[in-house]
Amino acid sequence: MSVTVAMFIKYENDKKDEMLKSPSDRAEVSRKAVGAMGGKLLHAYGTCGEFDMMFIYEMPDMASVAANMMLADASGMSKHHKIIPLFSNDDFLAAQAKAGEMKHTYSAAGAE
Repeated sequence: MSVTVAMFIKYENDKKDEMLKSPSDRAEVSRKAVGAMGGKLLHAYGTCGEFDMMFIYEMPDMASVAANMMLADASGMSKHHKIIPLFSNDDFLAAQAKAGEMKHTYSAAGAE
């Protein structure tokens, strides 16, 4: 079963300076890296604020997501990043139902 994730990236300042001198299509770089791992880049957006870009992609599994994250770090491009797993609305509804069925089995630490 594949997983869909959003990856937010903050680039290192020196790398941003290089991009100003010679624009770099980061979506194409991500597309190739994710594709080599059996995944597919679904969307790429530039952002303002805490992060510089957001990529939404589908990967075969979370190990592939982690490998992609490690490669982004190892390349020296990113200052930091954040991965957020995404799931469909149907899966969100199913999770609510499952949690509701199991609610009686859960208690917060120290709440006993």
